[in-house]
Amino acid sequence: MCQRRKTRSHCGYPALALLLAMGLAFAPSAAKAELYGLVVGIDDYLLPINHLDGAANDARDIAQSLEQAGAKEVVRLLNDEARKDRIVSEWNRIVAEAKPGDTFIFSYAGHGGQEPAPPDRHDKTTIESFILGHFEPSGPGTRERIVDDEVNAWLQQADKKGIKIIFVADSCHSGGMERSASAPGVKFRRMQIPAITGDMLQFPPPEVSTLTADDFQNVTFVAAVPPDKLVPEIDIDGQKRGALSWAFSRAMEGRADKNGDGKVTEFELLSYIVPAVHTLVESQQTPSVFPLRARSVPLVTLREGKRPAPGPAHADDLKLKVAVEGGDASAFADLPYVTVVPDKSQADLFWSASKGTVEHVVGGVVAENVDATGIKGVVSKWAALKWLNHQAALDPLPAKLASGNQRYAVGDIVQIEIAGAKYPHLTMFNLPPDGHVEYFIPDPNKPAEASKDWSSEPIHEQFKVDKPPYGAEHMVAIFSKNDLPDLHAALASMTTPARAEALRPMLEQALSAGDIQIGIIDIYTGNGG
Repeated sequence: MCQRRKTRSHCGYPALALLLAMGLAFAPSAAKAELYGLVVGIDDYLLPINHLDGAANDARDIAQSLEQAGAKEVVRLLNDEARKDRIVSEWNRIVAEAKPGDTFIFSYAGHGGQEPAPPDRHDKTTIESFILGHFEPSGPGTRERIVDDEVNAWLQQADKKGIKIIFVADSCHSGGMERSASAPGVKFRRMQIPAITGDMLQFPPPEVSTLTADDFQNVTFVAAVPPDKLVPEIDIDGQKRGALSWAFSRAMEGRADKNGDGKVTEFELLSYIVPAVHTLVESQQTPSVFPLRARSVPLVTLREGKRPAPGPAHADDLKLKVAVEGGDASAFADLPYVTVVPDKSQADLFWSASKGTVEHVVGGVVAENVDATGIKGVVSKWAALKWLNHQAALDPLPAKLASGNQRYAVGDIVQIEIAGAKYPHLTMFNLPPDGHVEYFIPDPNKPAEASKDWSSEPIHEQFKVDKPPYGAEHMVAIFSKNDLPDLHAALASMTTPARAEALRPMLEQALSAGDIQIGIIDIYTGNGG
């Protein structure tokens, strides 16, 4: 549980601002700039490994969004179609056809891996790879992977021609999670590559490996995570997906076009993607972007009249899926926005009644000492969060833990930062692990907070972890066009889990008029990583 500290200050947003204030100096083109796409998604692999469920979904979604954006051509290569020779052939053909100033988006969703560098390579010890479906560790199948040096050579080829390249890599190569999490049933996009014998892959010349981000003038590379982190597949709108690919698709549909001028700049693209991904995966995944540059230049010009469809997700897709082990789901069976699933691999939330723990699919342990009398409050909270996260990801608000993504103990100070809100009125509350509401802003004892324009400058708030219960806390900031006094009164009354069982339907009703922007900051408390 968190207590709002009496002192509050406003500050800049240096870390995220540095990430977002990026642009590329692209050569202008007198002719109309065209958009091309080459999208690869692989779920099925020859090797007896962890097959994926969402990579092909990612590729289909990105392809559709590029077509809606007005792409001249989009090539889709899914599963068996995604052979190395076909990918290389399509890449070379598009680069040959595209003009300087055109934009070429290449996306890959599937397994990544790491392998030892060949013995004759003294410049590095490991190589990062994208693993194609027909990869095998010996014979002709060894060619069915794309190594980092090949990517460098491809990017250099297009960069020298003045083509704007956006490379979206929704995979991972090694590592762990931001916080420790058992992630029951989650599939990760990383393959442990077997020892390769008789390698038939033709490596580019060693000098290609010395290229750095500063050597590319026309390239934006967006990776799902830094090299030492994992990429989980999660449930979004009823499908297994990669969070980065989902966010990139929404960006290309126009949701990243913040000023409505029909263009998506690199600044707009990244300021949309980073907080959207954070919202979808409990801040367990932070996209890695390079190179970092200071200018904001259009990457994509959207087809005139094309804007994101505002329609809501299907109601069944936003139901919270809960699996139960050693307990009875009847305690929360009357909640209409929850469905019980038999297997924890299908669940958003997993309650082990014998252990008294509740685990989120990627967040890890989110509540402890939960028995049959307490599970309903926990489930109600996460059902509300599923709806809030969906709304937040469509128009994400840059909000972060300035004090670090870790578990906080009693007495620790939690610092949050929020910037870039569209609307003036702020509603802020915390959802502790047991599901009751801690209401903070606007403080009824400070009338000026209700009329203040909270969007006028970045916000820096501090909270102190003061007592149990421990687990996952969620600070929710809702910026709205109009003041929401009825919502404030309802939130202030939800001081127990039982009173907060109506949180989700109340939020849906209060926020249905739109003109809102939501930021959610997850704060994990207790001992452990």
